[in-house]
Amino acid sequence: MSIAALAERIAACEAARSRARRQILTLVPVLALAGAGLGFLLFGGAGTALALAVLGAAFGTASAGLSLVAAGRRQARLAVEHPDLYPAALERYRMVMATERAGRYKLYC
Repeated sequence: MSIAALAERIAACEAARSRARRQILTLVPVLALAGAGLGFLLFGGAGTALALAVLGAAFGTASAGLSLVAAGRRQARLAVEHPDLYPAALERYRMVMATERAGRYKLYC
């Protein structure tokens, strides 16, 4: 496997991890509010609403957390499978990301 191909796989893993983090930040509050609203509307009690809010938040955290862990494991497996190419590929990925950020924010050195 070439350094460029390994850098692309690292980028895919990092994108999956970033997506999972965003899901945790957005999905968990939405599911908690939905669970609280459903519990309050169906059962009319604050205790049930709180229980369903916690249940919704736990479900959202578990689903996004599993994808976050899976992406981390895939990246760790890449490091183990290609110990000689991984540092160079990681550096290439970091340089590409730094170049994209510089272009996005118009930072020219």
